[in-house]
Amino acid sequence: MVRQFLYLFKQYLAVGVVGLTGITLSIVATLVVYHWELAKDRERFQQQSTVLVNELQRQLHSYTQLTRSVGSFLKSPEKVTRQEFQEFTSSLLPYYDGLLGLGWSQKVENQERSLYEQQLQAQGLKDFQIREHNSKGNQVVAGDRQVYFPTTYIAPLTRWQDYIGWDAASDIKRLLSIERAERIGVSVSTPLVQLENGKSGFVLYHPVFTSTNSKFKSLDSKKNDDDTKFQGVVFGFYEVRTLVEKAISNLNLNGLDFYLYRLAEDQLGSALNKTAVNATDYFLIAYKADSQSLTESPQVANLEIIDNPVEQPQHLCRYSREWEFCIRSLHTAQQELSLLVLPASDHSISSWRSETVLALGLLVTVSLVMYLLISQQATLKVEGKNRELEELLQELHQTQLQLVQTEKMSSLGRLVAGVAHEINNPVSFISGNVEYANHHFQDLFDLIYLYQTQYPTPAPEIEAAIEDIDLDFIAEDLPKLLKSMKVGSERLREIVLSLRNFSRLDESTVKEVDIHTGLESTLMILAHRIKSQPHRPELQVTKDYGNLPLIECYAGQLNQVFMNILANAIDALEDAIEEGKLKERSPMISIKTAQVDTEWITIQITDNGPGIKTDIQTRLFDPFFTTKPVGKGTGLGLSISYQIICEKHGGYLLCSSEEGNGTEFIIKLPIAMQVQRSFERKKEEGRGKKEGCLKGVKT
Repeated sequence: MVRQFLYLFKQYLAVGVVGLTGITLSIVATLVVYHWELAKDRERFQQQSTVLVNELQRQLHSYTQLTRSVGSFLKSPEKVTRQEFQEFTSSLLPYYDGLLGLGWSQKVENQERSLYEQQLQAQGLKDFQIREHNSKGNQVVAGDRQVYFPTTYIAPLTRWQDYIGWDAASDIKRLLSIERAERIGVSVSTPLVQLENGKSGFVLYHPVFTSTNSKFKSLDSKKNDDDTKFQGVVFGFYEVRTLVEKAISNLNLNGLDFYLYRLAEDQLGSALNKTAVNATDYFLIAYKADSQSLTESPQVANLEIIDNPVEQPQHLCRYSREWEFCIRSLHTAQQELSLLVLPASDHSISSWRSETVLALGLLVTVSLVMYLLISQQATLKVEGKNRELEELLQELHQTQLQLVQTEKMSSLGRLVAGVAHEINNPVSFISGNVEYANHHFQDLFDLIYLYQTQYPTPAPEIEAAIEDIDLDFIAEDLPKLLKSMKVGSERLREIVLSLRNFSRLDESTVKEVDIHTGLESTLMILAHRIKSQPHRPELQVTKDYGNLPLIECYAGQLNQVFMNILANAIDALEDAIEEGKLKERSPMISIKTAQVDTEWITIQITDNGPGIKTDIQTRLFDPFFTTKPVGKGTGLGLSISYQIICEKHGGYLLCSSEEGNGTEFIIKLPIAMQVQRSFERKKEEGRGKKEGCLKGVKT
């Protein structure tokens, strides 16, 4: 009962966790969608505001730049004719939409008025006089004043010809702006004034100075310089409405309202907070997205409703909670304008998106919970079977590797031992009888020499036989022949001994052995591969053996490791020679042994082949991994070698390789094996050591 209760508790606990997690994620997803949509709308609002301000500022800046350019053209006003001015300005004005006109107002002192009027009359302007507007708006002859700024040139002439001679000094706002431009030496914009066409707008004035020696000094020269003289101003004028129309003609203002004020940014902010001036008094123009039109009606400038939720209309009420209105500054020739940007329509997040996300989340959660309840039993059964199969698979895989290793070594040992035994018997027979044959032949030759002494004159038939067989040559060559046969039989005995040492079929337990004997027997087995071949030179093998003690080990298994590593080195060098990568150096294998301390020895096997790629080094000791063609390599050599060195002997198998600079394998073995303790320690550290081997860390 207790087990069943715990089982059911775990089952329903998992389902409950999934359900709670699904509900939580659904709510979180709903909030994320809501805030994402809100952030996206805010970002779109900020981008639209920035584009609008940049376009208005660009338009204003272009007007100022044009006015300055004309001022540069008029650096010597007395040398510029009316026709030249008209041609120059007519080529520029078409590229500056919204700028109504450009002109030149020359500074005329009171005592120079008559002379100035006569000069203009001489240029073809009959009855020219400096004029001003009276109280009724009609042009009349200007009265006496200390200085005049009459319009001398103006373009386009066909539109503004009637304003030639009109005195800007008759308008106090324009006069103050001109005097300021003269005083500070840069372009100045007037406050909002009535333009020549009777509409509201701004006039840009750029002062022109010349030096007393008639050389132009600088567009920004000040009049207080001793060598400059103020000549007049270049002016450009534009309507507010025309400016805004041109600026927004190609903009997407969907969902955006804006209001333009002739106030500084901080003053507009104070006005909206009802702590300073009334923004309505400084209102210029507004754009309403609902009608997609501009309006100059002062009623739309009453923005108190923004901070008064009781009075504000429905479409602005939400902005007080979710939106911050945007105030941006516009600068034009020493004057600052401010732009107030507001969302024009309801930007609150549509509830159906979040509701849809929530509904879908809950639906998925319920479906998942139902599915889990139905499939819980089947899942647990499948997981149990999977665990069993995984354990069996791991055991099978390990057993397979061990069988492959055991069968390979067993077959090789039996084969080598059998061959060595079969060869050893006749070799022993031949080697043992050669010496006796040598003595017997010597006795026979002594007997023949004795006959020749006793019978110095043999029969003709015997003398002919001696000459035919060349007895003297046989007597001289036969000992050499027997000696050569003895050397060959001794060589065969050495080869047989090397084969027996390599197989070590009778040494399946730990014994004290000489490592150098195992290395030499392995090299003897591989001698046929080391010698020169038709397609390559002989591989040079250098040996630097240290003074090693006898070590405790499985001799036959160590010989297998030596065989695997040396065979891989030979394969690498042969491949490099075939691919032409060793043209500048001879193929070489170096074997070095040394005693590190009282407990450890090292065996270093190095080749100067092409090295191993970095991505391959990480998989060197994986079972069945090989870079050799199918049928040439099984991928078990280094894996088995790692198992023999690290797990069986408690040592280290390290690989250090750099692509293009050869490969080095380092075998580090304990002198005295403590099998059980070493095996347990290696099982715990095996993974870490294997990673060390793969990284080439020399421990």
